[in-house]
Amino acid sequence: MRFYNLWSTRFAGLSPVMQVLVMVVIGTVLADAMAAAFFLLGGYNRLDKTIYLTTLIVLTVGGPLCAFLVSWNHRLKQMTGELDTAFRKDGMTGLFTRHEFYLRVDHFIQSGNPVLSAGAILYVDVDHFKQVNDRYGHALGDDILLDIGILIRGMMGRRDVGARFGGEEFAVFLADADYGQAAWVANRILAGCRAVTRRAGERDVSVTVSIGVAFHTSGQTLEQLVDSADQCLFQAKEQGRDRIVYGPSS
Repeated sequence: MRFYNLWSTRFAGLSPVMQVLVMVVIGTVLADAMAAAFFLLGGYNRLDKTIYLTTLIVLTVGGPLCAFLVSWNHRLKQMTGELDTAFRKDGMTGLFTRHEFYLRVDHFIQSGNPVLSAGAILYVDVDHFKQVNDRYGHALGDDILLDIGILIRGMMGRRDVGARFGGEEFAVFLADADYGQAAWVANRILAGCRAVTRRAGERDVSVTVSIGVAFHTSGQTLEQLVDSADQCLFQAKEQGRDRIVYGPSS
């Protein structure tokens, strides 16, 4: 297995032309060696022996080479799937990444009725999170982010989109949500985050969040909607944190 992994790694580092050349050379050398052996043993003096030799060469040489290529291709597919998941999903919280959030929400807005609101965005930021990391360590901070991610996932509907924007920032798009629906979810997240605690030594560490809520308006782009939610979040922090600030609703 170790030799196989070493061979696979070196083979993968070759150019496509060199990979084909290596496979052809290996196949040719093995086939010629078997043909020479059968020739010396008198294997070409009858048609049935010649057919048997040809079949044996194909199975002996082609079988392992095909198995190697299939195995290698399977590994490439696995790696591609893992990379795709890492690109779309945040490895810590299971929420989408910022890039995937923008792709999904923008598609939702573009495909919806241009006259109607597409919904609302909640921009969530953990208050004084750097102090938590500095005082209690990044491991505890990561556990808190994980708990908040689980909380946010539990608040979302089937068509909603939640993402970790990076660090301690989260965003939630509530599809077709009005003020009442957005306020209900925002308050549930606000209260839920207050209840998130982790043990550090002899004390419980808890956090709060600030939330900015912006509502999509007709003709508004996703970038404008996110910027509006970010401005509301800034106001929430300016007003003392641990609160929700709402933008105008249609």
